[in-house]
Amino acid sequence: MVTMDDVAGKAKVSKSTVSRVLNGKLIVSPHIRQKVLSACQELNYKLNFNIQDLVLKSRNGATRNIAFVLVGLQFADPAYARLLDFIAEEVNQAHYQLQLVKLSGEETSRYELPPTLRDLRVDGILLTGDITPQIMALIRDMGIECVVIGNYADELLLSCSNAKVNFQQAVAKGIRLLQKQGCSRMAFADENPQLFSVRECYGAFRHALESCNLAFNQELIYWGNGNLSGVTTVLEPVFAERQLPFDAIFCYDYRQAAEISWLAMARYGQTGRNDMVICTARNFSYYKLPVPTVYVDLNLEGEVNAAFRQLIGRLEGKVECQTILVNSK
Repeated sequence: MVTMDDVAGKAKVSKSTVSRVLNGKLIVSPHIRQKVLSACQELNYKLNFNIQDLVLKSRNGATRNIAFVLVGLQFADPAYARLLDFIAEEVNQAHYQLQLVKLSGEETSRYELPPTLRDLRVDGILLTGDITPQIMALIRDMGIECVVIGNYADELLLSCSNAKVNFQQAVAKGIRLLQKQGCSRMAFADENPQLFSVRECYGAFRHALESCNLAFNQELIYWGNGNLSGVTTVLEPVFAERQLPFDAIFCYDYRQAAEISWLAMARYGQTGRNDMVICTARNFSYYKLPVPTVYVDLNLEGEVNAAFRQLIGRLEGKVECQTILVNSK
């Protein structure tokens, strides 16, 4: 079996240098790093991760495992799949190992958790989804360092660090884009007024109208019937009216904005006539709706980067718990 001593001899460096290279330490020069990696490849060196984890644990209690924990949702959801892409990149670059953990949100005991969390096999957690108070309490009681990704009420976070969207900046950007299109009668739509993030977005909408000297009209606020209920039902009769009561509609969620675009298509057909503009947020620049739309491009990469750097800073004792606002692109 090829050992680390063999790699060190082949590369003509010390064993500690080999260890630093393989653990992602940045204090090694690119030239030395390449020598070590070439030696590993030539010798077909393989790390024994079980032994390595035991050694790390015995030295400083660290496993170099990071868990991405999603509560009550699916990893296949496009929004969270995109988050996962960026998290994997951050974890790989920092030479950590990524564990994926899915929770129902109904867990009330440590012993109902997957072994990865229950047995403290991770150093830290990046947490998002339909987070519940009991999940936050379990994580706090286990003493695992945690950073929450997304917009949640402060009382839910239990003093955990948080990386979240700066709705004030994002929504204001959208309203200004609508103004440039000549819009002045702006509506707001979302399916679930109970979500904290939606209420925060709605508050930012009202603030942005005021800042831009635009009138707020309560009659132009359209709420759906809860999570994943959509907005078609509530807006369908509005789009059937002879004249729309608004010339723009702000709908932050792209999926719901797509529903509004279908209603607009049904209203105008192939005539090309359209007397309203949609404003929505999107993850990819190639996301485009088939009706006049202005877009706020999300910065999920920046949100993940901020969350991961905060988590590593907390694990290394270099930063205090904090809330980090991330601007749209």
